[in-house]
Amino acid sequence: MKKLIEYRKMVWVLVAILIFTGIFTYVQLPKREIPEINVNVASISTAFPGANPEEVERAVTNPLEEELLSLDGIEELTSSSTTGFGTVTATLGSNVDTDKVNGEIQQVIADVSRGFPDQVEEPTLNTDLSTSAVASYHILAEHQEDLTDLRSTLDEWEEQLTSIPGVDSLLIKGLPEQQVTFNLDNDALEEYQIAAPQVIEAINGELSPAAIGTEQRDSTIYQLSFEKYSDLDQLEEIAVSTDEEGNPVSISDLGEVTLEEQEVSDDISYEGKNALSLTVLAEKGVNISSLQENITEELSSLESELPSNITVEQFYTQSTVIDEVYSNLISSFAISLLAVVVIMILGLPLSSAILVAFAIPISIIIGLIPLPYIGVDLNQISVIGIIIAIGILVDDAIVINDNIQRRFQLGDGPLEGTINGVMEVRKSIITSTLMIIFSFFPLTFISGTNGEFIRALPSVLIFTVIASTFISLTLIPTVQYTRKVSKKKKNNPKTGLLGNLFNGLEKGYADRVLPAVTKKPIRTGVIGLVACILLSLLVLRIPFEFFPAADRPEVTISVEFPQGTTLEDSKEELENMEQFILDNEDSVTETAVYTGEGLPNLFSQPLSQAGDNTGQLLVRIDREVTSATEFISEWEEPIREEYAGAEIFLDTIVSGPPSSPPVELKLQGPDIEELANQAEQAKSQFEELSETEIVTLDIGTLQPIVNYIPDRELLAENEISVDTVTSQLQIANTGVPLGTFDDGQERLPVKIIVDDGEQDGINLSELSVTSSNGSNNGPPEILQLDEVIDREESEQIGTIPHLDGERTITLEAYPKEGEEENFTPKGEELRESISEELPEGYTVIETGQSDAQSEFFVEVSKLFVIVLFLIYITIALQFNSLTMPLLITSSVFIAITGAIIGLFISREPLSFLAVLGIVSLSGVVVRNSVILIEFIEQNKQNYSSTVESVIEAGRARIRPIVLTSLTSIAALTPIIFTGDVLFRPLAVSIVFGLMFSSLLTLILVPVFYIILDRIRSKWADN
Repeated sequence: MKKLIEYRKMVWVLVAILIFTGIFTYVQLPKREIPEINVNVASISTAFPGANPEEVERAVTNPLEEELLSLDGIEELTSSSTTGFGTVTATLGSNVDTDKVNGEIQQVIADVSRGFPDQVEEPTLNTDLSTSAVASYHILAEHQEDLTDLRSTLDEWEEQLTSIPGVDSLLIKGLPEQQVTFNLDNDALEEYQIAAPQVIEAINGELSPAAIGTEQRDSTIYQLSFEKYSDLDQLEEIAVSTDEEGNPVSISDLGEVTLEEQEVSDDISYEGKNALSLTVLAEKGVNISSLQENITEELSSLESELPSNITVEQFYTQSTVIDEVYSNLISSFAISLLAVVVIMILGLPLSSAILVAFAIPISIIIGLIPLPYIGVDLNQISVIGIIIAIGILVDDAIVINDNIQRRFQLGDGPLEGTINGVMEVRKSIITSTLMIIFSFFPLTFISGTNGEFIRALPSVLIFTVIASTFISLTLIPTVQYTRKVSKKKKNNPKTGLLGNLFNGLEKGYADRVLPAVTKKPIRTGVIGLVACILLSLLVLRIPFEFFPAADRPEVTISVEFPQGTTLEDSKEELENMEQFILDNEDSVTETAVYTGEGLPNLFSQPLSQAGDNTGQLLVRIDREVTSATEFISEWEEPIREEYAGAEIFLDTIVSGPPSSPPVELKLQGPDIEELANQAEQAKSQFEELSETEIVTLDIGTLQPIVNYIPDRELLAENEISVDTVTSQLQIANTGVPLGTFDDGQERLPVKIIVDDGEQDGINLSELSVTSSNGSNNGPPEILQLDEVIDREESEQIGTIPHLDGERTITLEAYPKEGEEENFTPKGEELRESISEELPEGYTVIETGQSDAQSEFFVEVSKLFVIVLFLIYITIALQFNSLTMPLLITSSVFIAITGAIIGLFISREPLSFLAVLGIVSLSGVVVRNSVILIEFIEQNKQNYSSTVESVIEAGRARIRPIVLTSLTSIAALTPIIFTGDVLFRPLAVSIVFGLMFSSLLTLILVPVFYIILDRIRSKWADN
């Protein structure tokens, strides 16, 4: 310490360099709304046009799953086989090499897809599912055709916008893709006696690449090429066969080639107008606010070139949310900082208060330096960590400053007083810092998305507190020494604006309170323990809420209509729902309808099983009139009653990772029909509970189907294969995909279809197959399809879901508002009953919110034990005692009791962050106990009795204990009243925990120390 004071100017230069580096780090740190969460998920999508769910499962899903399950690194595999489409989703482990595993998945897809039926389209792999949406816009027009004509314009927009540094990609919804369609006339095919396979063979011959090698002549190697049609109009010249006179028959004789729109998967309207959705996705780690400025500038330039009948409306920008969040947090930060400074001015001399106050921003700025290297940016989680740190980081500066001033008042000179002041509390300062680190460091190991979401908070706290300890042990002593040396005359010691009050507090505590409670320590200790135990039982009356709803204006209404509902009908119903709300609710400021695949991933989870029968309605409300939560409570039941045939969910943005439903059961079994039957019975049982609001199954409703039954005897007599018949049905209904056509500018999918005269469905009387069993001399017999096929209508399961290769139907049950506590135990009983009643070979897997909560509490309990163990070891090493840590950690239990009381009084839920606040209290509250006990131990060398040592230690330490507690409380109190709903439970936990702990620590810790000292004395005597 003497050398440090001697070279104090070097210390100041080092601090200045660190401050400059911290400011530079702050400027460079990306700013965003919430932390980036890595989603190690790979999604494989495969189209199988015209296939029913069982055919998709058998031909696509099962082969893919069989190979994927053999790969190392895949934690969970889920899939969904629906009509014409299959999706397989692989969730990767948290500690795997994602690039390697994704490469292996890509290889599996390549290998397995070679065995797919010809009608199956090429599977697509998407591994980039964690990109962040920067902004979303609506392109509006009165007529849908005007929007469709913007295709080339939007291609240019995509090229321009994705060239902006930081932009990952562009998501455009509502714009149908184009395809080249060969429309064949069925009558022309019959006239020329040409079968569809002949046409397909001719087209494939023209479209397939021709790699015919090279040729060497005269020592020169020539690359050989075969000219193919490269213009769309030329495709009609493809020769298919010849007529009776030997003239070539081309595509133009059999039909036409057109450039058509594919069926759209999204139909969007915004404020009653037709719309396209354009969402800009950002690369990982970019600064959202600065990126938004570049996007806005580029988009303004592009928008000016649009026709007058086309407009662009901003729908969402993350920077707007960031500005709102940061303005609230900065206000809370400023209020917290001001409150802490006021507390210090009241309790410390003005010069000391200013010095300690300067330590706050310096510690925060220096604490930012390591953040980029551990992948932490500035978001609301890291900023709230800084606010919590404000109250903690001044503790070291207050203790160091107070003890140096105490040594000066005892008569020490500048050098002696500074060195003694630091040396007396140095060990406690370092120990208490280690305990804070030990309290928060285990929180960085919380697994899953919850861990990634919260990791910034303990990281920021740890580095800020380390910076605070560094400043307290270096800058504070050197400045105080310099100030003391520079004074020419002795001044009367100043103790702050409330110095007299603190003097009275010291006297009252040391001369009245401590003598009273230490007179009968056992009785006082027992009363204190019993009171804490009884008050801690209030936890049973506190509701649990994993993550609360955010205070945002968006409400998402997700709707699933019965299977078989067309996209047009779904849109009409959603728009009726939109008008129903607008006619009866004045607080709605904005609406948007997304029929089909639903909204971009902006406000809520995307639709799990999107199709023509699904959609989402986005409603924005005026938060000055009502809140999103109140809107949901008011409108959920009326909407469900008005549209009773649909499954409807209303939700808003959650302040955290998406949560699971309250009850989620996964039923597994081999036979899909029996499994669906068991799932329907389970659904009925849950619906019978009076607390149940709604129950859903992920197989949806039964899908109406038309089943074609072939006359197999007739087909066999005429030597007609089943494949020939199904090919005719497919080519007349959905068409047959034929690869792609490349005109040198873009690659377009190609499809061939036969016009049977039926717009919707198949006209069997117009389609025919040729018999291979005709007479030797006569022409082959032609049979109409209605002669060899019967048609009947029935229903089938619309979706076949899998979990890890097993058929698995998921049941989700949601309680009525206010019935959550009763619903959970009844749901658990019903789950056990359902599991016992299942037939052999069928099982139930319980997941959902209750399971997630159990896992969370188990994990946090383990971390809490680790925290206590680390604190115990630290204290044991400091005091060289195995019993002293038990005494000091008793304050943790006192703090937990205080946190429970606070949550109960404030009616805040026991949320994820409330629990983390309770865990983090461990390291904060023991600091006061450590400093108090250390002074008691030192006093035992100077006083004859333990009671006298305790009383004088209390007299010396009550001021810094009260000041440090008040600063921590003052820093977090603004969050309780003005902060985000996400952080209020955390603030309440810490504030009330500190209040209760500080009060009882000053009473119970001295009492427990005397009891422990007597026990140790008896052991020593024996």
